[in-house]
Amino acid sequence: MGDLEEPKMTNMPKQLVELFKMAVASMDDRFGSDLGDDSVEAELHKWLNGDDPLPWKDPLHVTADEWFFITTLYGEMTLDGQRTHIRRFFRPLFVEAARRDVTNFVPELPEYKGLRSAWMKGRLCRMGQVLRDRGMSMSAYVEHLHALESGATPENPMPALDAIVRDHRATGWKTLSVFVRDCVLGNCFPIDSRAEAELRSHGLCPDERLLVSLSLSLGRNPRQVARMFYAAGGQ
Repeated sequence: MGDLEEPKMTNMPKQLVELFKMAVASMDDRFGSDLGDDSVEAELHKWLNGDDPLPWKDPLHVTADEWFFITTLYGEMTLDGQRTHIRRFFRPLFVEAARRDVTNFVPELPEYKGLRSAWMKGRLCRMGQVLRDRGMSMSAYVEHLHALESGATPENPMPALDAIVRDHRATGWKTLSVFVRDCVLGNCFPIDSRAEAELRSHGLCPDERLLVSLSLSLGRNPRQVARMFYAAGGQ
């Protein structure tokens, strides 16, 4: 799913579209065609592995279960903090306790102890419960979200993200948005403090649905645009 050839939105305020267009042009000057969808698995492996690779199921790919676990543990930390946190829990909690399967996340696992935020345990358990209730694997759930995303319209630009937010009854969904961006490859624009700072520096509001619509109005892939703003905010 690359950049779109035709704009999907025609009713955005012209001044706002122009402001966003200029901001995206500045991102293009800095990052070019980098930060697209094709390299996300390799970049995740590179970032987390270092000199001591994690015990991935496949060293060249990332499973849907791995994506959900890892993005849930991103949480409220610096990049170094995120990496340390994920590496600390990947083997004991994900590989050994859950046996690489999100459906095995249940509240009584003792290996949750030490997670940075209490909501992370709740998020993992809720996803496990949703999958068990529906008799689905994580990969099947991702296919379900893919199918919903194929019905995206200008009036409903983020059906996959909206669906997973509903399933989790989430009032905060940054990490769910990251999951949809990198695993589901759906329309979304995750906003953390880095992306927000960069957006505000261009006079833009950190409103995810608006930013997705603005990206589509320019015929751009909102995932790539979001990654550029995130990367720029860290420089």
